[in-house]
Amino acid sequence: MILLKLNGLTKKVSTGYSFKALLFGCLYPIARGDYKGAFRHFMYASFTLGLSIFFTPFFYNRKYVKELIEKGYTPANEESETYLMRKFSYEV
Repeated sequence: MILLKLNGLTKKVSTGYSFKALLFGCLYPIARGDYKGAFRHFMYASFTLGLSIFFTPFFYNRKYVKELIEKGYTPANEESETYLMRKFSYEV
């Protein structure tokens, strides 16, 4: 779990496998406010007749972190920055 911040707002974000995405499917991104991710989950499930529910949890958190960084979020502490540099090739 890493911490990202933007304009005083800090978010805790998981980076590994998403059990919540497995259990709740496209409802989980909606609860997070990630409507783009929810649409992506819905489309994958539609095209694969629901089989994508077993594969998307492996990639959802990583994609969500990348989108937050693109929106301008930055690491909130040293540990998060180190993790992002190692796993996501994040540069300050």
